[in-house]
Amino acid sequence: MKSPRNLYKAFLFNFLKFLLPIGTFFTFSFWTFKSYINDLESDHLLKTGEKLVDFLVHDEDFLDNKYFGSEYIILITDSKGRILSSNIKLDNLRDISYLINLKPMPSQVQEISNYLVYVDAFPCGNSFCKTIVALSKSKIEKKVNLLLLSSLFSSIITALLIAFLSVLDIRKHLQDYELYSKELRKVALYLSHEVKTPLSIILMNMSQIKADDEVKQAIERAIKRIIKLMKNLKVLSELELKPKSITLINIKGLISELVEFYQANLHAKNLTISINHVPHVQVLSDYELIYTLFLNLLDNAVKYAKEGTEIKISGELRNDRLKVFISNITDEKSSLDMEDKSYGLGLTIVDEIARRLGIQVSFKRDASLFTVVVDMQVNKEE
Repeated sequence: MKSPRNLYKAFLFNFLKFLLPIGTFFTFSFWTFKSYINDLESDHLLKTGEKLVDFLVHDEDFLDNKYFGSEYIILITDSKGRILSSNIKLDNLRDISYLINLKPMPSQVQEISNYLVYVDAFPCGNSFCKTIVALSKSKIEKKVNLLLLSSLFSSIITALLIAFLSVLDIRKHLQDYELYSKELRKVALYLSHEVKTPLSIILMNMSQIKADDEVKQAIERAIKRIIKLMKNLKVLSELELKPKSITLINIKGLISELVEFYQANLHAKNLTISINHVPHVQVLSDYELIYTLFLNLLDNAVKYAKEGTEIKISGELRNDRLKVFISNITDEKSSLDMEDKSYGLGLTIVDEIARRLGIQVSFKRDASLFTVVVDMQVNKEE
């Protein structure tokens, strides 16, 4: 299962991934509604002013009225511009003289300086009085800023929620995968044991089987191949475990041991294996895993090598790194494809072991010459 740190990274990645489109949507919505807010405020101011004028026309004692509310500034003046009534303290209004001198414009909102203003006249006694209803633009800006903050907050909360649900979904799938992997490893271990045992018994009793030597050899090779496949299946089932036994390993000695082990299997294809210029250096690693890595690489070299050719193993030490080259001439009819690094169970194991041990394995092909390069860090304390 992924570590908490990886889950945090997945959460942050999903949060940023969803924040961008969601933030763009809410920002676009904000700029759209911003223009609507100005229009709505103007319409509301116009209706408020018209209703106030209609009320004052039918109110003979309008000078005794008290106007409440902090959103609008309301001024009632006579024909000479003297203030008869107001809902604010006049000392708090810096632009009072400018507002008083505005001309009446029925059914229209004027936009001047820092205000939206509705001005209309109504009859009062033997003359006309003037009604002024003003809305400060700073209050509109506060509403707009509140809308902007709401958009940003909504974007962040929505992105956080989606990212959280995404991580929960990832965690659930990882738990299901871990359970499935455990069951799969159990099956692989069971098969490797149950199949290997009867085959080993058959192999030990090959001498008692009545058949031509050529047939016996073919059966023996097939049985050994299946046994090796079962071993690889067992190794593959345990590869999720970390390397257990870290020790100093002489790579040339390990390769020499493998070549000696394979000598008996080379006669069928008339192959030879040579080891040249592999330095006597040590690497700090897990012996069983690195042994399995080279075992599978050498096995593939033998499997795909053209009959009657030589498999060459060489080495190069440079800047505390050891490169081991395994080269063989492939058969033209071989299905080996260097672009597919996961062909066969053997190289699947190689890839996984290399990843676990921090070893670089690469593949090169030049016409019929196929080369595997194993690059690893050597022990610096030698």
